[in-house]
Amino acid sequence: MKKYFILPALAIMALSAAAQDFDTDPTLQLEKQDAKFTIGARFMADAATYHSDFTPLQSGASITDARIRTSFTYKNWYLYADFGFGGGKFSQKNIFAQWCDGTHAIKVGYYNDPAGSMARNTSLGSYHFISRPGSSYALGEGRELGISYKYNSDRFMAYQGVFTENQYNKIEAGFNGLTVAGRYVFRPLIDENQTFHIGVSARYAHLGGGTVYNNILKKTYHMGQTLETFVDEDEQFVHADLDWANNVFNAGAELLYNNEKFFVRGEYFYKHVTKKRDTYSLMIDAQNNIDGWGSLEAWDNANKLRSNNFHGGYVEAGVILFGNGYKYNKCEGLLGGLNGKSLELVARYNYTGLNDLTDGEYFNAGRGHYYAAGYMEDWPGTGATSVGGGNLHSATIGLNYSFNKYVQVMVDYTYHNLKSDYYPNDKNFHVGQARLQFNF
Repeated sequence: MKKYFILPALAIMALSAAAQDFDTDPTLQLEKQDAKFTIGARFMADAATYHSDFTPLQSGASITDARIRTSFTYKNWYLYADFGFGGGKFSQKNIFAQWCDGTHAIKVGYYNDPAGSMARNTSLGSYHFISRPGSSYALGEGRELGISYKYNSDRFMAYQGVFTENQYNKIEAGFNGLTVAGRYVFRPLIDENQTFHIGVSARYAHLGGGTVYNNILKKTYHMGQTLETFVDEDEQFVHADLDWANNVFNAGAELLYNNEKFFVRGEYFYKHVTKKRDTYSLMIDAQNNIDGWGSLEAWDNANKLRSNNFHGGYVEAGVILFGNGYKYNKCEGLLGGLNGKSLELVARYNYTGLNDLTDGEYFNAGRGHYYAAGYMEDWPGTGATSVGGGNLHSATIGLNYSFNKYVQVMVDYTYHNLKSDYYPNDKNFHVGQARLQFNF
């Protein structure tokens, strides 16, 4: 008699556990007693056209994602593997093992960082725009190798874990760094028809790997985003590479409301990057040239170092014009994608701020450098600490039509306004995109 209660419970658990990774319930499912195996696939093809003030982007079409997905459920265990072939190359996606009793879950493997953002934790195939918001890429985090624990009830979710810096430990020098991250969601309103949730997240990462520079370990931290498109994935307009990075602290806040016909959600991101270097050894090494240095203080003043702060966020909204309503996934604290024949209108505003400029410093476009006030010399040093990664405002409107739960088409238009000292002639970008995707 027990198995008649256990098997339906397992099926529900398997579906809720898979919802983050399978955008639709896989067609091929093999079940035997209390074991279940599934296999599915996802395909996305995009076409995009770009118009910019000065620097051209490459319009065209591309297979932006192609995946094979498998899962295996046995009693309280759920195993998942996802392999990508988009862009013409193999890539490792999510692969993990999870134990879950419905309230408590332990997860081990390679998967999205809990504090990476609500947007990054939502499967792209379930997203309501062709691209996730740019700020979630530039200031959020993606997949990492580690272990996590999740507590979930109707009202509250606590999801935290410990991760490594590089899933393959492929670092030139140093060691694999350590990350601690968590996401916490409170749901003051949740029922079959609507949900309202409030969330916060935090992440601390100590960077360990880097390159050897003059016999000294140099760690560099990269941030960047495309223009919310996958056909031309160039990050040249909005990016920053922070040399001598040491620790990275992320904090975020999120809101989500949905009913059957409407949703609105948004996130705020903050990132703080500290830096550290062996100043004395670098100064001594710099003595081995014709210029030399009079003192450590002089070298340090000409090569100033400071921590950096960056901000960003987005607000999204959507309405179902006809078709099946929106569904909230309590297990993951996320909004699901379209399911069945539906027509949807969506809109988004995004801001990414990768400019961290120091008052009084100025940028010389000809040399491509920032300089401290009153100086424009390459030696003894610029004395500047400004980071000009670019500030980007983006507005998107889109229309999505789902033929059924397997096939969907999407059309987006995005306007970007850029403020970047490195691209003074590029202010306005217009991006038109279309996508065909299917999941089975």
